[in-house]
Amino acid sequence: MADYVVSQEEMIEIANKFLISAPPGEFMEVVTDVRALLPDEKLINDTAPATFREYNTDQMLQVPNGDHQFLITKYGEIAHGEYLDPLAKQVVSFDHIRQEVTGTRAANTDSAVETVRGPIDQAAQAYCGEYYLNGACSTYGAKNGSDFTITVCISSAKFNPNNFWNGRWRSVWTLTFKSGGEVAIKGNIRVNVHYYEDGNVQLRGEVTKTAKCAGGDGATIGANAFKHISKIEADYQQALEQSYQTMGDTTFKALRRVLPITRMKIDWAKIKNFKLSMDAK
Repeated sequence: MADYVVSQEEMIEIANKFLISAPPGEFMEVVTDVRALLPDEKLINDTAPATFREYNTDQMLQVPNGDHQFLITKYGEIAHGEYLDPLAKQVVSFDHIRQEVTGTRAANTDSAVETVRGPIDQAAQAYCGEYYLNGACSTYGAKNGSDFTITVCISSAKFNPNNFWNGRWRSVWTLTFKSGGEVAIKGNIRVNVHYYEDGNVQLRGEVTKTAKCAGGDGATIGANAFKHISKIEADYQQALEQSYQTMGDTTFKALRRVLPITRMKIDWAKIKNFKLSMDAK
């Protein structure tokens, strides 16, 4: 059977999958490594803009704009390379390759949506500021007839390459309701942590949750919704911490022998005495 030859298209597809899977805070390092693996590093040049865009929006990058940060997300994408900063009410031009803002312009807003979205965003900003010291959030709003949809995106990253770890928390909460009606809450939480000192260990966690709360004006909805969101996210964090403990006590211990292959405990005192006697000769 002849050896299978990987086509150029397959190499590009594989390379892009590696890039999309890059841990938070390590994207450019993965780009450099992938280029080195290819027979021609220029192979991914044509697909780079689309791949960079997909990675940046999926990671919900935090980007500074004036005195605050906003998120680069698919929910806020206005056009190619343009993203809504709801807090500043601006459309921001963003260079995905260089990961920097290249311009801004005023955004068109719907006053009927803003009446509801604005107070919910205030609750979101307060919640993010209290619980995510390294985070930012963006709140988007839309109205279809009498139906409102408010999407709150939260992203918080902490990078510590000097100690060989990086991580990011991402959560997206969608609130749907009619004016004055009950609010349906649906959220997706994703956590990714990479630890790579003398090894390569990643935590990838994802969960989807739902809840309901009483409606009202924007401020009431914001207060009620974030009571539920706060509890759900705190419970998930606690569950993660419990899983760390469980893995430490059971899973990781199962990866190695409790006793050496001789099934006998090592007598360290005997080994120490043996070494001293050998040194004395």
